[in-house]
Amino acid sequence: MFVVACSGFPIAVSRYLNEFMAVEISDTEIGIPGTGTVRRMLREAPEGFVFTVLAPAELGASGFAASGENDQHMKNILSFCKKLSALALVFRVPEEVAYNRAVAGRAKKLLSSLPKGAPRAVLDAPHWKPANVEKICEAAGATAAREPLTLAEAPSGGFAYLTLPGPAGHRSRYDEDSVEAIADICKRSTAETTVVVFRNIDMEANAKGLLELIEA
Repeated sequence: MFVVACSGFPIAVSRYLNEFMAVEISDTEIGIPGTGTVRRMLREAPEGFVFTVLAPAELGASGFAASGENDQHMKNILSFCKKLSALALVFRVPEEVAYNRAVAGRAKKLLSSLPKGAPRAVLDAPHWKPANVEKICEAAGATAAREPLTLAEAPSGGFAYLTLPGPAGHRSRYDEDSVEAIADICKRSTAETTVVVFRNIDMEANAKGLLELIEA
């Protein structure tokens, strides 16, 4: 399976659901959408539509600290993911949280604690060394989020989660050459499931451009 998504809805939800087959729900970093929102998305989404979800920001920002508050965050987000039958739950680590043995141990413990039937756990820590992120994920049975343009080889294995935050940050755009390079990497992916998520300001246009190249 191969899907291209935007992080959040850059256009009206109804229009988005007609144009794409996947979305990364981003509102969940700061709060859980209401029941009415969930029902609407499920009602309007076409058959086979893929949802992935960002975990509450406090989890990564706290260095995956063990606390009653974080336990409640996990309970709430897993309940939300279950309602959407989410494919993946993405744990983002902010730049101010440095890698160290303690943080790595707590991340591994949390990622490996997801119950049976939960979405695929994805660790997104682009400022950590890729080898450190991969080591945590391998031990926890999770997936490391990667930026496709930084990969030496095309994705392989069971599950790949490719993130595109913008070539120079969120407010930057990928030019045609960059989108073509991303398309080439995606076409060469041998992963059973590959999810590509644009998070930059021009994500709708970039995502459409990638889909056009892949379909061509």
